Amino acid sequence: MGAPATTERAILSDLAELFSYPRGDVAGIARHCIALLGSRGAAASALRGFADWAGNVDAGEMEEVYSATFDLEPICAPYVGWQICPDPERRNLFLTALSDVYSREGFRPREELGDHVAEVLRFLAVARDEEARRTLLHEGLAPAARRMASSFDARSNPYRWLVAALAAWAAPAAAQRPVQEARP
Repeated sequence: MGAPATTERAILSDLAELFSYPRGDVAGIARHCIALLGSRGAAASALRGFADWAGNVDAGEMEEVYSATFDLEPICAPYVGWQICPDPERRNLFLTALSDVYSREGFRPREELGDHVAEVLRFLAVARDEEARRTLLHEGLAPAARRMASSFDARSNPYRWLVAALAAWAAPAAAQRPVQEARP
């Protein structure tokens, strides 16, 4: 795997940790991700705001803000299926299809439902099937991230920066399609 693919997978891993319930050095993970993003302006810029906030609060406050943002009467539901198909029956179909994709790759979600943004990011970081990765990114994560970003109003919720960073990163990443090899 080349350096760009390795970097993309490391970015995905960092973002997965940042969308998980906060533990460890969240600000450090965010700064590492910023370094990996390099010149990807909007994503790195948004993530800087989140890293600055994370570096200036204690673990208890971070956990409280995370729960208020994503768990308890969430401002922003962190579930790809819910974001792209809020109808429960359609979301169930999405979860079933996602489970099939995960099974083919031998992937099992760690902590959350399979469509939680953290789990989708973890999968994208390790999946071998490039077409499955691109389809999930293009048709699932990118539109979900856009919708999640639009759920924040003018409130000063610091997780808006993390969601904005994901949306900014996912849009161009979803637009990139691997070059198909010529077949004889």
